[in-house]
Amino acid sequence: MRVACVAMSVGMAVVLLGTACSSGPRGAVKDLADDDPSVRSEAAIRLGQLKSKETVDVLITALNDREETVRVNVIRALGNIGDPAAIAPIVPFVGDARSGVRMAACQALGVLRDPRGVPALEKALYDDDESIRIVAARALSDVPGPESLEVLLRVALRDESERVRSHVVKVIGLRRAREAVPRLESALRAESDMVRANAAMTLGEVGDRSSLPVLYGSLNDTYPKVRCLAAHAIARIAAGDAEAAAAVAKRLAAEDDAMAKVDLAWALGKLGDRSGLETIRTLLFRGEPEDVRAEAAIALGDLGDASDLPVLEKALADKMGLVRSRVAEAMDKIKGVKAA
Repeated sequence: MRVACVAMSVGMAVVLLGTACSSGPRGAVKDLADDDPSVRSEAAIRLGQLKSKETVDVLITALNDREETVRVNVIRALGNIGDPAAIAPIVPFVGDARSGVRMAACQALGVLRDPRGVPALEKALYDDDESIRIVAARALSDVPGPESLEVLLRVALRDESERVRSHVVKVIGLRRAREAVPRLESALRAESDMVRANAAMTLGEVGDRSSLPVLYGSLNDTYPKVRCLAAHAIARIAAGDAEAAAAVAKRLAAEDDAMAKVDLAWALGKLGDRSGLETIRTLLFRGEPEDVRAEAAIALGDLGDASDLPVLEKALADKMGLVRSRVAEAMDKIKGVKAA
């Protein structure tokens, strides 16, 4: 019976489309009523690619298809077309029994970027599936306005899962929202290692100078990655600031983690103090594991000049391919800057 209803709606849509549409949309609309679910699914994909708003009504009808893959591709097609008329029909599928459908609905509401989808995305933040909650948070970050940010801060940032909270901190950073600074600072002070690291990075992206004191404190964090990202955040926020440079230099003098040494020296250089360059050059050859040497090559490519090319050329003999690749990229970058 459902297929018959879909077929009737499809037939009406074909008539309505008439000569105004190319054979592409007409053919895809017709295929939405095919007995083969793979044909219906492919038809939905094609309609999403064509982005014809004249097919929205028939796609909305096809949302009730019995096959999960068809529903997923119909939802994606409606998101790709971008017609706000699809928001209300998509919303119920955030609670679909199939996780793939729920995920597609969250993604589509994010693509549609309409605040009317926020309540449904908030509901998805309570889904039992951690991956759905992460997708819902990402979708909320794409929806402009205070409503979506408020839900991210009130619900998603308090998720029981460290993985979810870590993703939420990142997506909040994409908003560059200064309203989020107090919550991010709180996460930086008290959360798990990865959440603190992402909070440090996100505060750098937001770029509010009021965060500098808490970032200075994080230069002494017990987790090296937090120290690295705090230093880079400080450099991003406070370029040319003598107090900021002094704080990073003090930490560099006490640092014993090789990767953190590279990043602290790199951040110090970005702040205008190039006294850490020798540390970077030394770790380009002596850093262990190879990730440290690779990071040193990237840093030297960012901070160095033509005088560093012989040093980098020597590092091309490194036994690890990752390091050699980063060294070559650093040399190209310096040569490009020199040519400019």
